[in-house]
Amino acid sequence: MAYEDRVKIIQELQRLRGSKIITLFLSDRRTSPPISIPALNTQLSTEQQLPLYDQLRTVGHADKLDLFLYTRGGETDSVWPLVSLFREFAGLQFSVLVPFRAHSAGTMICLGADEIVMGEAAELSPIDPTTGNQFNPEDEIERGKRKGISVEDVTSYMELARDESKVGITDPNHILEVFKKLSDEVHPLALGNVNRVHNHIRKLAAKLLALHVHVDEGDEGEQDSIDAIVNEFTVKFYSHTHAISRREARDILGSEIVKYATEEEQMLMWSLFDEDADAVELRRTFNLRQFMGEETEKPVTFNGAFIDSGQKSHVFRSRCILRQRSDIPSNIQVQIQPGQPVPPLIPGFPSAFSIEPLFIGWEENEEGI
Repeated sequence: MAYEDRVKIIQELQRLRGSKIITLFLSDRRTSPPISIPALNTQLSTEQQLPLYDQLRTVGHADKLDLFLYTRGGETDSVWPLVSLFREFAGLQFSVLVPFRAHSAGTMICLGADEIVMGEAAELSPIDPTTGNQFNPEDEIERGKRKGISVEDVTSYMELARDESKVGITDPNHILEVFKKLSDEVHPLALGNVNRVHNHIRKLAAKLLALHVHVDEGDEGEQDSIDAIVNEFTVKFYSHTHAISRREARDILGSEIVKYATEEEQMLMWSLFDEDADAVELRRTFNLRQFMGEETEKPVTFNGAFIDSGQKSHVFRSRCILRQRSDIPSNIQVQIQPGQPVPPLIPGFPSAFSIEPLFIGWEENEEGI
C-alpha cells in the first residue's frame, strides 16, 4: 500500500520491458450515498500536466517510455498536451500499459501511443463524449443542475428520423420537422456545442493516430484506415459504456499497435494495479453514514490519484470537513436548543451530508503513501 512497494514493481517492469515507466492512476471510488467528494473520483484534466512534467524531467529522455494508465476518463482537452509531453521525452517509442480500464479520454491517450500493451482484463471504450454548457436542459431530478447531452444520442436521433424502415415516413420535409422539434426542446446553442464537440473529437482522434500511423500526401488508403478507426471508436459501438476488450481493440487497431501483455508483464501490471487500488481503497465503498456515526462534523483526507516513477511520487488529495444533519421535511417543526447543531440529528430521519473542501491538489508524496 506504500510507494516503496509500488516502486519495486515499477523497477522490475522497467527491467523486463527495457523502458522507463511513469504511472498515472486516477481513482473512481464509489460513495454511499452517492455524493461528489473531491479527489475520491478523479478524472483526467490539465491539472496533471505539471506533476507529469516534473516526473518526466526527473526520469529524463528515454528510447522507450511507458505510461501505466488507469482512468475512467475526463477532459478531452487534457489528451493532446499529455500525449505531446510524453512524445517529447520518448526517443523511439511511446507505449501505454493498460492493466484494467483506460476509458473515454484514456482511450484517446492510447490512440496517440505507438503501442498499447493490454492485460487480460484491459478495457478501452468508445470516445463519444457527453457535452455540457449553460444552455443544456435543466435536470428535473437534481434541481439547479443541467443535463449532459451525449453527442451520439443526438446523431442517433437524427439517423432514426432518416430511417424510413423504422419511422415509416417518406416525406422529404419530415427531417426538417424532426430537427425543429429537437431545437424546440434543446437550446440551439447547446446543439451547436454538440456539433462542435463531435467534430473536435473526430479531428483529435485522427490527429492522435497520425502521430504514428504515417500517411503520405495523397495516400488515400492510409487516410481511409484512420477514418475507419475513428468511426469505430465514435459511432460503431452505439454505447459509451461498452467495454472494448483487447481482442476488439486489436481487430480495430491491428496487432502492430495492440500488444497482449506477456505472462510476466501481466503479473507485474496487475500487481501494480493492486497496489494503487489498495492505496486509494478503490474496492471499498466510502460509506458516509458509517464514517460519521453520530457525529455532525468530522475532518477527513482522501488520496485520489498517484503519479509514480522509479524516482519519486506525487499524490492528488483533498482535505475536507464532512458535515451531517437530519433531513427534516419542511412541514415538521423542530425545537432547537442553544448549542445544538442546526438542525440536530434526530433518530428516524434520514441524514443529509455536505462537504467543505479545505485543500484540493497535487503534492509530492513525502509520506510515501
